[in-house]
Amino acid sequence: MNTAQQKIRTDGLPSRSKINRKPRKRSRYKVKYKEVDFPLLAVTIALVFFGLLMVFSASSYENVAKGFASYKDVIRQGVFALGGMFIMIFIISNFNYHRYTMQFTKLIVFVVLILNVAVILFDPTKGASRWIRMGPLSLQPSELAKFAMVLYAANVLKRVEINKGKSWKSSRKVFLMAGLFAGIIIVLQSNLSIGAILMMTSLIMIFLSGVPYIQIFTYIGVGVSMLVVAMIKEPYRMRRFLNFGDPFIDAQGDGHQLVQSLYALTSGGIFGRGIGMSRLKAFWLPEAQNDFIFAVVVEELGLIGGLFLIAMIMILIFRGIRIALTAEDNFGKLLAIGITAIFALQSLINIAVVIGAFPVTGVTLPFISAGGTSLVVNLAAVGILLNISRQSKKNTGS
Repeated sequence: MNTAQQKIRTDGLPSRSKINRKPRKRSRYKVKYKEVDFPLLAVTIALVFFGLLMVFSASSYENVAKGFASYKDVIRQGVFALGGMFIMIFIISNFNYHRYTMQFTKLIVFVVLILNVAVILFDPTKGASRWIRMGPLSLQPSELAKFAMVLYAANVLKRVEINKGKSWKSSRKVFLMAGLFAGIIIVLQSNLSIGAILMMTSLIMIFLSGVPYIQIFTYIGVGVSMLVVAMIKEPYRMRRFLNFGDPFIDAQGDGHQLVQSLYALTSGGIFGRGIGMSRLKAFWLPEAQNDFIFAVVVEELGLIGGLFLIAMIMILIFRGIRIALTAEDNFGKLLAIGITAIFALQSLINIAVVIGAFPVTGVTLPFISAGGTSLVVNLAAVGILLNISRQSKKNTGS
């Protein structure tokens, strides 16, 4: 056989070794990751650093007045921020979300339920038992509960479109588990806002899973009834609900926080007083670095600063929705929309409370308000979004 024939045979036919070679078994969870969702990563990091700046400003006066260094709270928040970003970028975003199986999820749900009950073993803070304290550190289990519930709901609802006949069973499981979480958080921790957000998120996921409308209306009816009962049981909740329309009726009582928040908003003007120049944070505005930090943002940075922060949050939400729409499977879609719904609901309720459009409730602003557990858990949740985006239809070419 001459050289030309050898070349034709070599080019035209596979070698014997290639024909007889057995295909390699691909790991069930082995994924070729593509580029990270840079806009989501960038806006998340920007929100974290913006939050550190505002926590420093909002807490500095109180720290100095109590004899601490002005940067006491921001150093603590900064440590959690660095830890959370490390977890988000190097661990969770590289952990294939398909590994969050039902068995794994049940273990997480069980542990988180135990932690949320265990808060009653610790001394209450400001009249509520919401934290597990271990020396200088504290853990707020309700922050874990929100995302544990999302993980459970995504696993249960991911096959609803295929098994239409069993949709009642699947949606009922999710609603009952959400009710269990919400009940523990509301009754044992006196935290109606987190319980309500958890229930609303589960309803959003049930609706988007494709169940019939009759199921949605049934669960909404039951959920609203539970909310009314929870408000009637605690008189202060009903007073807050009735007073938020005109907080000046009881400006020194139940309307105090909202009145001071409105003063902070109106005194900021268009461009604000400047970073660190808030007056209302000087013991006038309670929880200035937590629930009402948006009021400090507007007082110091003005309407421009407030709109800039809202724009960043909107970008975060938009990227989450986009990741849900391009996810490669229903599990990824539901997981992404559940995480995004929590960010959207918390941001909406927090800002609505600060501007007086919603009754005062203890909901923090994601990535901005002080709180180590909240920050680390939120960053880990963004890590899951980043992992889903790296396996999306757009990235895989499907």
